[in-house]
Amino acid sequence: MLMRKRLILFVLAILLISPLSHTEAATPRAYNDRSLIYLTFDDGPHRQTGALLDVLKKHKVKATFFILGNNIKGNEKMLRRIVAEGHLIALHGMTHDRHKFYRTPTTAVREMQDVQRRVFQVTGVKSNIVRTPYGSDPYMTLAHRRAMTKAGFQMWDWNIDSLDYRYKTDNRRVQNQVFARLDANYKARIASIILTHDHSITPTALDYIIRNAKAKKRGYAFRTLQGLKNPHNFFNKWKPHR
Repeated sequence: MLMRKRLILFVLAILLISPLSHTEAATPRAYNDRSLIYLTFDDGPHRQTGALLDVLKKHKVKATFFILGNNIKGNEKMLRRIVAEGHLIALHGMTHDRHKFYRTPTTAVREMQDVQRRVFQVTGVKSNIVRTPYGSDPYMTLAHRRAMTKAGFQMWDWNIDSLDYRYKTDNRRVQNQVFARLDANYKARIASIILTHDHSITPTALDYIIRNAKAKKRGYAFRTLQGLKNPHNFFNKWKPHR
């Protein structure tokens, strides 16, 4: 009799768990679910990184920062703040010079290894997630790709270009570009990886993008690229989520 009472109390306790929590645990979203947004920032760290981090912190959003090795010196404190606030550190090479980076498969790998080492020295984080300068098309030849994979690096591109580098002082153009592509990806049933630049996207534009994405009745959620096994790049595009 006592055992039956304990069993009944246990079942009641389970039923009292929040339905939302139970649903989220039972049905985790696929990495390419159309309601997922991956915010990424290239070329940092910069002085403006702090203002962007303030916006992300305000909205409780985590993002991925592709670090340029030559920008680390003098910005070590900012790099450590990125890590301390729960964002993902990734790698973007050293020079952002396509002639130097892509000269041979070896030069490409060495740049990534160099920035990887410098990031580790400052933060204690060893990242293998990379974005090559200007993306993987057209400069990443088959030999480059094989060398990068052999070195243990996972390459990520994007499927939404914010064009912030072109419209540096025009927030509206950046915002319209992002939401036009968000709509297209949602209809295509794929997740959205947004390319922005640490030194170009304004805190105002970033704030607008996050606020309005959350306001849409699509269940949008922001994630980092941490732990994903199926990288999106221009020669290995994501398939629509079924």
